[in-house]
Amino acid sequence: MSLPKTLFLSRGSNAVAWYRCALPALALDMDWVCYDRTEPPHTKLVWGRTQAPLTFEDIASYEVVIVQQPRGVAWLKAIREWQARGVVVLYEIDDWARGIRKKDDHDFADKFDRSVIEEMELCMRAADGMIVSTEWLAERYRSVNPNTYLCRNGLDLKRYALTRPQRDYVTIGWAGATGHRNSMRPWLEQVAAVLRERPQACFVSIGQKFADSLVPEFGPERALSIPWAPFDTYPAAMTLMDIALAPAGQDNFYRGKSDLRWLEAGALGIPLVADPLVYPEIEPGVTGFHVATPAEVTAQLIELVDDRALRERVGAAAKAHVVTNRSAQVAAQRWAEVLREVAPAPAFAA
Repeated sequence: MSLPKTLFLSRGSNAVAWYRCALPALALDMDWVCYDRTEPPHTKLVWGRTQAPLTFEDIASYEVVIVQQPRGVAWLKAIREWQARGVVVLYEIDDWARGIRKKDDHDFADKFDRSVIEEMELCMRAADGMIVSTEWLAERYRSVNPNTYLCRNGLDLKRYALTRPQRDYVTIGWAGATGHRNSMRPWLEQVAAVLRERPQACFVSIGQKFADSLVPEFGPERALSIPWAPFDTYPAAMTLMDIALAPAGQDNFYRGKSDLRWLEAGALGIPLVADPLVYPEIEPGVTGFHVATPAEVTAQLIELVDDRALRERVGAAAKAHVVTNRSAQVAAQRWAEVLREVAPAPAFAA
C-alpha cells in the first residue's frame, strides 16, 4: 500500500527538527523543509530536501502535512485553509509545552508563557491529529486532540559509526541541552565523590557547563565543560565518554521527555546510568542502569569505573538494542502506519 504525498514541515533547523521531521522524512523518501518564524502567508521555506523547489503556497498540493509546533491565529488560518483544500494536517511536538514555563533552569522558559501555550493549543485542536514522541505525551495531549499518535524517536546510525579511543582513565559524562540543571546538581555531588575515590575518573559535560563546578577541586585535567557542540559534531564529542549520565526530575517536564540520551549513548556503545522515570525500557544491568535517587549514583559509578568488562558488555548490548529496534528506518515504519491511517481517501483510490 502506497503512502500519501506528505510534507514534513519543521520549525527551524535544530536538533528537534532533525529527529522529529528530517529523519522520518528521509527514511520514507518524503519531502522535508524547515520554515522561518515569519507568520503565514509570508512564511519562508528555508531549506531541507524536497523533490522540487517549494513556496509556502505549494504546501496545499500535499495530501498530508506534518507541521512542527505552529502557533497563533495566522497559523490557525493556514491550517484551516489547507484542510478546506483536502489536506490532512498533523501537529508534531515532542515536549510537554506546559511544563517548560515552570522550569527556572530552562533557557527558554520565558518564551513559553501562558499566551504562547494557548496559541499552540489553538492549533493543536484545529489539526486533524497530533504526533508525539512518548506514550506519556500521547496520553496528555489526547485531552487537547483525541487523535494523537505515538511515533518514537529513531537514530541516523551512520552519524554514530565512530571509534571511541582506548584510554587509561575513565570519563563520566553528561550531554544535552537546557532545562536539566536542577536534576543534575545532586548527581554532580555524587560524581565528585567518585572522583575523590577514583583518581583515574574524570568528568565531562557537553552543552551545559556542569563540569565547571568541579574544576576548583579537581582541576581542568579531570573536569571539562564543552560548549554546545554543533549538531554535526555532537556524536564525536560524546566519544569522550566511557559512562553517560541521564538524571531526571519528578515533574511533568521530565515525564514528557523521550529516551534520546539512551539511544545516543547506546549507539556509541556507552553504558547509561539513568533515572527510570524517563528510561523505563532500559533493562537494568543488561542495556543500561537505573538509579532512582542520587544516593544510588556513587556505588553504581564506582562499579562501572572499576570494571571495564562491565562497561563494554552493557554498552555493546545497548548498541545492539538501538541498532535492531530504534534506527531511523525502523522508527519510520510507525510514521508510515500513521500516514496510512490518516490519509485522505483519494490517496488509495487506485
